[in-house]
Amino acid sequence: MRAHDMLSLILLTTTVVGCSMGEPRAHGPHTFTYDCSGLGKGFGDCDEKAAAQCGKQGYDVVSRTGDSVNNEMKRTMVVSCR
Repeated sequence: MRAHDMLSLILLTTTVVGCSMGEPRAHGPHTFTYDCSGLGKGFGDCDEKAAAQCGKQGYDVVSRTGDSVNNEMKRTMVVSCR
């Protein structure tokens, strides 16, 4: 394996691990998934995260899901930055 290929693999692995540790997951160049689950939280928390991520260009909501699991509300919002 060439050094360039190895560096690309390391960077890709680091990115995947970082996304699985609570960071927004990227689906495309400008599409992200936010988790706003938990007691006392709501989709407004996801909106704040999306606004901070996308900046003044804004974003479009692709989907919002909410399910009650073991008396805890699980919420996920997918957005696409403009």
